[in-house]
Amino acid sequence: MIRGPVLPQSRESLWSLVSGRLDSIERGLTLVLEGLDCSNGQLGVIDALARDAAGAPVLVVLAHDADPLVLARAMSALDFLRRIGDSLAQAVPEAEFFAGSQGRVVVVGSDHSVATLEQMSRQPLPGLHLCRLEPFRLAGTERFAVRWLTKTVPAVANATMSAAPASVTEVPPEFVVPAADEKVWRLLHDFCHRIDPDVRLDGDRYRRRITWHGHLLGEVQVVAGSLVAIHSEGTSALATSLDLRSFSDRLVRTFAQRAGLTIERPNADAAGAAADRDAAPRHAAFGRNGTVARSEGLRSVVAAARLSPEEYSALGSPTSAVGGEADGAATADDVARIVAAQEGSWAPRGRTD
Repeated sequence: MIRGPVLPQSRESLWSLVSGRLDSIERGLTLVLEGLDCSNGQLGVIDALARDAAGAPVLVVLAHDADPLVLARAMSALDFLRRIGDSLAQAVPEAEFFAGSQGRVVVVGSDHSVATLEQMSRQPLPGLHLCRLEPFRLAGTERFAVRWLTKTVPAVANATMSAAPASVTEVPPEFVVPAADEKVWRLLHDFCHRIDPDVRLDGDRYRRRITWHGHLLGEVQVVAGSLVAIHSEGTSALATSLDLRSFSDRLVRTFAQRAGLTIERPNADAAGAAADRDAAPRHAAFGRNGTVARSEGLRSVVAAARLSPEEYSALGSPTSAVGGEADGAATADDVARIVAAQEGSWAPRGRTD
């Protein structure tokens, strides 16, 4: 027997599935109250009033092709936010909205909302966000993938020609970084791509997952207006250069473990004779000025780098550790030291800004 669609067709059934899983649509999105009437009963109620990770109000509207008033309801919700959005923090104190935050309307659709989402995408309405849920069933559990949508208008060769109709396409949500943390985020973003070209940063409006070939290295979230790092050892702030160094160190260690990186430690007795031989691959990996080339990944750097006892000691380990039981060991610590050693643009470890 062929199973029917997982997501029900009616708005009520769709809401019963979505209401308890708003965080799956956008991290930090929480339900405040259901059934908001912002059109004096003329267009029906908005499905929900929610709060996002930044403390801003979000009006949630469910879309269905059989509902002819969805667009009008969404436009009414936008007008409602423009009129009294600044007063919602006082009018709905239980929501704990951040005063002065910019509200928005999120329209949630499914495979039964294609025409409606297409129609909405043609409207130049700032503050209106469209997403489509793609349902599937796994191990007896209902799940859905979230696709955030926008419109694209194909370019035309002749300006006098009529514009081609807009088509709905998927677009990753822009990561909303608090203004005070923009520099830290920019440095972290660049650092992740220097670890390996295949490192990806994906997520939604208030979350970025850092992955490599599907392996989770870490996560960055916006919580209470600040960046927070999520890693294997727990949660930590991400506000200062010291925080950035600590989180980056954990990312590199996790990456080294997942990628199976090793560093060959030279024998102290043979270090002098091998110095000239090792200089070429070290320069090839790090460049003459000791920095990793932008196009190089950490794996290629480690493959070419051979550390002398003096260099190994400078990176944070005593020369006595070179050779013996530690000789040839695969250790993520060494990988982290290599990357930390060439991050000259960061503040010294003793500083916090």
